[in-house]
Amino acid sequence: MVLVQALSYTALAVVAALVGGVVAVYRPPGPQMESNVQHFAAGVVTAAVAAELLPEVHERAPQVVVLGFAIGVVTMLGIHRLSKTIEKRDVGGQFAGAAGLLITVGIDMLIDGVLIGVTFLDNPDTGVIIAVALAIEVLFLGVAGVVALPQGMGVLRKLSVPAVFGLLLASGVTGGVLLLEGVTGAPIAVILAFGSAALLYLVTEELLVKAGKVPETPVSTTLFFVGFLSIFLLDMFH
Repeated sequence: MVLVQALSYTALAVVAALVGGVVAVYRPPGPQMESNVQHFAAGVVTAAVAAELLPEVHERAPQVVVLGFAIGVVTMLGIHRLSKTIEKRDVGGQFAGAAGLLITVGIDMLIDGVLIGVTFLDNPDTGVIIAVALAIEVLFLGVAGVVALPQGMGVLRKLSVPAVFGLLLASGVTGGVLLLEGVTGAPIAVILAFGSAALLYLVTEELLVKAGKVPETPVSTTLFFVGFLSIFLLDMFH
């Protein structure tokens, strides 16, 4: 069953989110280490989109790719503006300082989950690679979500944040598979193109922007390309 297979690989990302949260609570990474992880994750996600998602969809429906990609960009810009508005209005009570980030990541987790589910419906081999790539991305997001929380917050409450990220991801996978199973053609192509735009937005406007706040080093730059190449190696041996 596709849903079981998709959720079994999504479990990697759920565990990665929790591991990231635990690391952030007990041994938060320094700025340089965080930048290194961001570079690696950016390379992995970029390769997954460039090598696995867009080429396959583009061959089948190039016009649809443009439409889905445009919708994805507009959606992510809207989510970004929403997060900024929430931060300015100081919404969220105890989570006020991190509310914008948490809501943005939460929506991104739902989108990523749907993307994983759809890729497993379309091509299970591609689904495995996307799930692994997103597990690395989610590891960083688990760290970022916990680091953004107030210092005085309890450990269990902090760890509830990456746990919710994982739940949203699994919910997106479940919803994507159940709602779109049996659907083929243009609707699937639109969703894959939409998801590709969302992932590239995350790379360019979140991962690399935050990584750029720390001076570049040969190690961090190299890790981007190591992450990129790792997807090709995974594809070769899968």
